[in-house]
Amino acid sequence: MIARNGCALVGELITHIDTIPTAAMNHSELHRALHGPEYTSVSLGVADLQGNAETISVLRSPRKISQISWARAVKPLRDRRRELEETIRGLTKDEEIECASLSVGEATFVRLWPKLRAHRFHTFDTIPRLNSSVARTNFSCPILGKADAADTLLLTEWLDKLREVEGHVASLEHGTRPSYPPTLDGRLS
Repeated sequence: MIARNGCALVGELITHIDTIPTAAMNHSELHRALHGPEYTSVSLGVADLQGNAETISVLRSPRKISQISWARAVKPLRDRRRELEETIRGLTKDEEIECASLSVGEATFVRLWPKLRAHRFHTFDTIPRLNSSVARTNFSCPILGKADAADTLLLTEWLDKLREVEGHVASLEHGTRPSYPPTLDGRLS
């Protein structure tokens, strides 16, 4: 038995989609056959490396629509940088380092923005993550064509600072806004 509980396993080959052999399909035809109307069933012929075959049925689910804007996602980082830059009193050494890091990260984001768009990372939620748990999200910015690897690393480090903003990533994922004390969001109580 190659498929367990109606699921294909890694390394298995899809041989048929609704009784149509996939061997002669190009990528576009394969994509169209798999992406039919939402909530309809599709039968997949699945074979393991030894040639054992089985047919499983899969329900097509709606596509996830990317909706988290970059501006909304990175706002806490930009706000913190502005707050540090506008501080009248002298900054501590740690605050100076934080301000410099936020400035470099934001400048890198602005520089890479055209490449992010060109590689279809139009929204924040399209960036790959190393951990699917919202509380421990680590971003993994892909190499963006001719983008410098150091820039990609700087962007990843800058986005990872969002984990320090308690509840922000979770609120983005769940479509809610975090509840900040009045002193943090600029409103008076």
